[in-house]
Amino acid sequence: MKRSVCFAIIALFSLQVHAQERKLPELSANLDALLNFASLWQWSSADFENNYVLKLEDQEKQQQPPQFEWVSSAKDRARFSRHMFSNAETNLTMFGGSIKVEEAILEFVNGKAARATISFYNRGDSGDIDVKEFDRIFKVIGQNLSQVMKVAPKRQTLSSNAALPTTGWNWTSPAGIALLEYNEYNTPGKVTKPEFLRLKLASPTQADWSMGKMATGVQRMELLQRVKKTPGGDVYISGVPMVDQGQKGYCVAASCQRLFEYMRIPCDQHEMAKLVSVDAESGASIMAMQKSLAKIDGAFKVTFKPLVNPELYYAANRKRRVSEKEFSSIVKEYTDKGVPLLWGLSLGEKPEDPPLPNGGQVSGGHMRMVIGYNLAKNQILFTDSWGAGHELKRMSMPDAYEVTMGLYSMAPRGF
Repeated sequence: MKRSVCFAIIALFSLQVHAQERKLPELSANLDALLNFASLWQWSSADFENNYVLKLEDQEKQQQPPQFEWVSSAKDRARFSRHMFSNAETNLTMFGGSIKVEEAILEFVNGKAARATISFYNRGDSGDIDVKEFDRIFKVIGQNLSQVMKVAPKRQTLSSNAALPTTGWNWTSPAGIALLEYNEYNTPGKVTKPEFLRLKLASPTQADWSMGKMATGVQRMELLQRVKKTPGGDVYISGVPMVDQGQKGYCVAASCQRLFEYMRIPCDQHEMAKLVSVDAESGASIMAMQKSLAKIDGAFKVTFKPLVNPELYYAANRKRRVSEKEFSSIVKEYTDKGVPLLWGLSLGEKPEDPPLPNGGQVSGGHMRMVIGYNLAKNQILFTDSWGAGHELKRMSMPDAYEVTMGLYSMAPRGF
């Protein structure tokens, strides 16, 4: 489930020394520009590329140390990550370099920067943290935000369907909105750990459900409108947000985040990783994930259904309890309703289009999202949580059936 990124950073620059003696370039980015709301909300994707250095596909053409990458081919999400490369860290900072950042996502709506999410700490990337150090970082961020926003924060009661008990502080100004969130780790009578500390930013017109406000959720008609058809026979669900799980074994958590975000349920992959018992190195047990999701569906007012149940799959010694015809019918039924499916499979056993990327995961257990089909070509359409270029992929229906370990729906009640 963990995707390895094997780009050789040392090949980014032509150094006049032997290849084995090359030094890694210094990789860093100060993200304080994300707090300059007067400029930020006017940025297009081109403006953003003028202010930060894009990681290029062709590393030989990289003239400057890269700072970010596009998560989607549409250039509507940009990602900064401390672990953008497997063999070097990127030093990400905010507030004049005083606070380190793990990851930041900038979203564009209608061609302009609209929202940002900055992860200062998440246990999957950062490991365990001393509570006193966590409290110190939180206070420094809060003090700096009050100076930047020029307003005092207010305690925000978050949506009742939050995935984990979460505390939020909100700064609202005419220029923008900031929400600082962390899990409630010091609840009396419970021994818990800090899981995450994140900052969400939004322009005044883009503070939606993702900023902790109550969400009405998607309606049946809205999901139906997201189903698209092509002259070539593809029927697929559009508008599924892309997430890049990065170096972590978070394919389950990232897929769930994408599904929940598609349905406007506030829960990112770091919260989801906690909920579904994901280990950042080894990934998640599909059995543990199934049990965890079955427990939390009530909080989100959705219904979790194992459509191909791994408990039956393993009990039957990998003999299906659904036929290939039934499998194809399930994919068609849910695609036609605009509901993506969580797909647990054994990777690398059958060909797919495009082929699995070099340097990435090529075998073992994995989770994807099924988002469509093509009956004329007898294909399944799916997406991986691996960033740009992985939005729409395909495999023959018989092959997809053969490699399936589990198939799940997580849909609004009544679907």
